[in-house]
Amino acid sequence: MRIVLVSHGSFSKGLYETMEMVLGPQEKLAYIGLYPHQGIDELKANIEAEFKKADPDEEILVLTDLFYGSPFNAVVQLMSKWDVYHLTGINVPLLMEILLMRGNGKSASEICDETLKLATNTVSDVRKYLEDLKKADVPSDEDDF
Repeated sequence: MRIVLVSHGSFSKGLYETMEMVLGPQEKLAYIGLYPHQGIDELKANIEAEFKKADPDEEILVLTDLFYGSPFNAVVQLMSKWDVYHLTGINVPLLMEILLMRGNGKSASEICDETLKLATNTVSDVRKYLEDLKKADVPSDEDDF
């Protein structure tokens, strides 16, 4: 499976570099950013160039940063021509889970289903979390966090 990260600016590159730092080198993981000097046609051409690198029987999973943003819209426009899976709202914990699932042989469809279940757990209110720990009288050392 080929995974393509598409975002505004360098966010997708940051995700890519973070995953290589945490999980090690990743095969078939690419990133594409949209910058102020670029138009949607250039972005679509860059995305399509990545799609063309896929083997004929290889699934493609595209991960975009923002629902209805330009990267999202570019991918949606290409979906009429390309058979790809597309999740939006990507973040570091979700991408790490996605890469681990891919490594465990899950299909793009399975990854999409599982990612939607995991998404609600990727953002935490740390202040509330620490308050709840104190209320539960759970010993913690905030310096450890």
